[in-house]
Amino acid sequence: MYDQELDELIQKESQYYLSVIDLIAAFNAPTRFVRVNEDWGVAQFRSTEGLLNRKPYAGTQNFDAIEALAVRRGCELFGAEHCIVQPLSGSQANLAVYKALLNPGDKILSMSMSSGGHLTHGLKQHIVHDLYEVIHYTVDPKTHLLDYDQIMRIAEQEKPRLIIAGYSAYPRAVDFGRFQEIGNVIEAYVMADISHIAGFVATGLHQNPCKHGIVVTASVKKTLRGTHGGFILCPRELAAVIDRAVFPGYQSSIGLADIVTMARVFFEARSKDFCECQRRVLDHARLMADIFKQRGISLIAGGTDTHMVVLHVGVLGLTGRDAEQRLERIGILTNRNIIPFDPTPPFEASGLRIGTNTVTARGFEAKEIRLLAHCISDALLARHWTHELELDFRSRVAALVARYRDSDTLNDLRRLHGNVE
Repeated sequence: MYDQELDELIQKESQYYLSVIDLIAAFNAPTRFVRVNEDWGVAQFRSTEGLLNRKPYAGTQNFDAIEALAVRRGCELFGAEHCIVQPLSGSQANLAVYKALLNPGDKILSMSMSSGGHLTHGLKQHIVHDLYEVIHYTVDPKTHLLDYDQIMRIAEQEKPRLIIAGYSAYPRAVDFGRFQEIGNVIEAYVMADISHIAGFVATGLHQNPCKHGIVVTASVKKTLRGTHGGFILCPRELAAVIDRAVFPGYQSSIGLADIVTMARVFFEARSKDFCECQRRVLDHARLMADIFKQRGISLIAGGTDTHMVVLHVGVLGLTGRDAEQRLERIGILTNRNIIPFDPTPPFEASGLRIGTNTVTARGFEAKEIRLLAHCISDALLARHWTHELELDFRSRVAALVARYRDSDTLNDLRRLHGNVE
């Protein structure tokens, strides 16, 4: 039976998304195999529960074989001793690690959200803050960089059971080895949430926390170019307790489609094309950062070593919300972001986070990135916003959208939903 109302909404979303430039750092353009899955057969609706090779249902032997393949590929890709691919998201992976390694009331030392941490690392309104005692470290007030000596001092004073590294809005490289040294001194576990940088870690473009015996969590929808899902990597001696924390500790049923996606993502991440794409993502982020600085726009931490650039738009007389909405009106998607020691309320914020994942995956090269960075700079620096100016920016963005080289996305949507222009 044809569902016209739903189909029209899906086509409307497809038409909209293909007409804008997505610079949201938490998203990406999935690879074609992951994006078009109508050939996956029953994997699209098959689900079960239970750990690998220990499922309490009949007829799961092929499910286990696919899961085992994903697990093996995850271990090989990251050099890990153990991998579990069942967490439904990166957030679920984090919660499972807490359950595995901590008791209620234990201390967690993590970066404050205003400095770049994630809400599951202990935001006051999150359930993690209700279950555990969360202490935060911050970045250096002047450089906005991690201050490892400060983290050591806090760790020695507070004696947390778990230290968290890996962030949601920190654009610089992380020294995971230094974090493990701090953990060793106070006999604490260290967890690295690499959701944003997993693609760089997988391709050797960022330090690998697995080499330091750190517990690692990640999602696959960001730099790994998957859809929704999470995984955990850990030393062999923690495998059993972490697996049990996932099932039955935090969730039950898992979908086969998610496991198929994970297996394929890990497979594609070893390819030359994937590695080259990750290099371009980093190059494009650095190029945008350089142009923003040349145009007089202040950057948090002075630049980037990753896929994201965080702009301090407060000094331009804008809130992050103002900047986000101004760019959205001309067809550029970003997200407002609080910055270190932000005096502005979080819903407004003083920062704007930009990521180069999606535009790189869809085919932008350096020349398009330059045009895009100057377009953003012009829009943010404009003192008097008029309707005529907005139309001019829309025209500039439309011209950039037309330069996408990733025709597969458009062709796939045409095939699935009819004429999507």
